[in-house]
Amino acid sequence: MNAPLEELKARFLNVYSETITREGADSLLQWLTESDFFVAPASTRFHGSHEGGLLQHSLNVYDCLKRNVEQAGLQDTYSPETIAVSALLHDVCKVNFYKKGYRNAKDEETGQWYKKEVYEIDEKFPCGEHADKSIIIVQNFMHLEPEEILAIRAHMGGWDTAVKGGNGFVGKIFERSKLAVLLHFADMEATYFMEV
Repeated sequence: MNAPLEELKARFLNVYSETITREGADSLLQWLTESDFFVAPASTRFHGSHEGGLLQHSLNVYDCLKRNVEQAGLQDTYSPETIAVSALLHDVCKVNFYKKGYRNAKDEETGQWYKKEVYEIDEKFPCGEHADKSIIIVQNFMHLEPEEILAIRAHMGGWDTAVKGGNGFVGKIFERSKLAVLLHFADMEATYFMEV
């Protein structure tokens, strides 16, 4: 998805406004609009490490999750709202999280050093791990259903720092929630096959 930022933003606003209608959704959308959500990167060096990368990644995950749910025959199990909430908001922990900075880089052709603009982490709300923080932020505005919490919490799969530390709860979530498995697959597909 290499659409201009304004098109991506318009699509996000359209999907969000038409699909996420529970109490508090308007306040969360206002917060997102007033934040850097629509221009923030998705990471400092990896997927979506460019202006608008978080927005693009969120929409890509939404497209993948929606397709995965349909292919699994679970569209009657998970509402369009649950799909949108889980996918579009799984990474809100990255809102107001990065800042622009510079590092020295060497031009391989000329051998000359230059200052390269990069994104750096600038944590302003250190309230938990990646997925925990997304859940906390969303629940400051609106209620999350248990399946949505499980899906967002486990979306990192084996890359979750708790898993790396030996905690097996993500596997238990995957045993219990098909949505969590499908969101993890959607996040991986959007990260490794759809983005540069």
